[in-house]
Amino acid sequence: MAPAPASRTRSMLAAAGMMVTAGVVGVVTYHRTTSRSANTVSEMLEVAPAVDAFAVAEEMADGPVIGSWQREALRSSLKKVGYGQNIIFGHENSNREGQYFWDNAGMDAHSDVFNTTAQYPGMYGYSFQDIIDGNKLTNHVLNAAKQNAVIEFFWEADNPVNGGGARDNTGYPCAALQPGGAGNANWIKSMDMIVSALKEFKIGSTHIPIILRLFHECTESWYWWGESKCDATNYKRAWNYTRWYLTEHSGLENILFVYAPAKVSETTWQAYTNWYPGDDQVDIIGFDRYAMAGTYKDYVRADCEVACSFAHSVNKPCALAETGIADGIQNIANERWFMTDVLDNLMNESDTSNEYCNNLAYMLTWSNEQTGRYWVPLPHNPTAPGFIEFTEDTRTMFAGDVRFSDITKTYGYGFKNPGKMDDLHGNDDGDPRPISPTTPMKGVMGSVSKDMEKDWGPFQYTKERLEALPDEEQARIKAML
Repeated sequence: MAPAPASRTRSMLAAAGMMVTAGVVGVVTYHRTTSRSANTVSEMLEVAPAVDAFAVAEEMADGPVIGSWQREALRSSLKKVGYGQNIIFGHENSNREGQYFWDNAGMDAHSDVFNTTAQYPGMYGYSFQDIIDGNKLTNHVLNAAKQNAVIEFFWEADNPVNGGGARDNTGYPCAALQPGGAGNANWIKSMDMIVSALKEFKIGSTHIPIILRLFHECTESWYWWGESKCDATNYKRAWNYTRWYLTEHSGLENILFVYAPAKVSETTWQAYTNWYPGDDQVDIIGFDRYAMAGTYKDYVRADCEVACSFAHSVNKPCALAETGIADGIQNIANERWFMTDVLDNLMNESDTSNEYCNNLAYMLTWSNEQTGRYWVPLPHNPTAPGFIEFTEDTRTMFAGDVRFSDITKTYGYGFKNPGKMDDLHGNDDGDPRPISPTTPMKGVMGSVSKDMEKDWGPFQYTKERLEALPDEEQARIKAML
C-alpha cells in the first residue's frame, strides 16, 4: 500500500511541535510529542498543545481532516486531571442498558449511575462491534457528550478471515487483516463502518473526540490478537495499520488511542516493551484488570503502579481502562467496596508507596447487564452506600463537575458549559438523594456478555512463556511465583 500523503493540517501540526516518523508496515505515521519533563500541575501549560495553533491548522486544511483541535484539548485535559490527582468515573453502556432498562434508541436518558447517585458518569463506554453489527449509537454518544462527558469505545472485533467472533483465531487474523492478507477486505469494510459512524458524532460543526481502546488485553490469550493467538510483531503491524486507516487515511483526527494490556504487573515486559506499539502510535497508557473479590484490591493496585509508572516515563495520561470484579459486584458484602478496594486503594496521597497511581486520569467499569450481573449498584444493592460515598468524594469526577469544566475550558475542549448547578462537588445542597430503580419499560436486555468469560486469576506462566522472556524478566517472574 502506498504511503499516505501528509495533509496541510499535518504540516501545520508538525510545525507546532509534532514529529513525523516512519511506521512498521510501510505507512506514514505521525508522532505527536510533548516534553517528558513535566510532572506537576504547574507545568501543564508547558506540555499542553497550543489550541489556537490547531484551530488555525484546521482552517487551512485542504482535505477532510476532522477533529484534531478537540482531540488534543481532550488529551491535555486528561493529563491535567491526572496531575491534579482526580479521577473520572466511567461506565460502559451507561445510557443504553441497566439492571432494569434497555434503551437501544438512546433517547430516555436512563443511567443506573444516576439512579443511585443523582450524577451521570464522567465517561461513557461503547463498542464499535455493536455498530458494525447494525446498532445505532449516535443518540447515546451525542447525549453523553452534551453532558460534557468523555466518550470511549472499544472494539471486540470479529475475525476478519471467516466472520467468527473475537475468540476465533482461524486463519491467523492479526496478520491476515493487513494489506494483502485474506482478511484485509473484511477489515477495511469494518473500518469504513466505524469511520462513517464517527463522522455522525458531532454537535453543530464540532466532531466529538473519542478514545479508542484498540486490541485490548493483548497479553492474555482469549482474543485472536492476544498472546499465543498472535505475535508481538504482527500485533504492532495490525495496530499501526488500523490506526493509520482510521486516522490519516480516512481524514479523521478526533481519535485518541489507548493501549490497554491485561495483568500488567505480571506481564510487564510483554505489556510495555515487547507488545507495545510505540510512543508514536499510542496516546494513553492503560491497563485492564478484573479479579475475584478476594484478590482484586492487591492486583489492581500492583497493575496501577506498573502502568502509571510507564505512562509517567513516556509522558502520557494513565488510565484504568476497564475494571471490576470478574463476574459482577452483586455478591460483594462490603458496602464500602468502592472506597476501600477502589478509591482509597488507588488514590491515596498519604500512602508513600503509591508513587504513580495518584496520576490515574480515568477508570471505566462494565455494563449493568441484568439484575444478577452488574458493576454499578442500584440504591437497594449492598454496595450502594459506598458508591454514593465514592461519588461525593472530591477525588472523583462525574459529568457536570465544574472542576473538569474549568480544565476543559482552559484547553478548548467541550460542547456546553454544564454550570455549577449540576456539579455535586460545587454544591452545598447536601447528599445526593437516591431514587427508585427505573421501570423496565422495554425489558431487560438479559444477555450475559462473553467478554467477561476470561481467566482473571494469576497469569499462567508455562515453561514456553518463561523461556520467551529476557533473562532479567525471567528472574523477576520466578521470584514472584
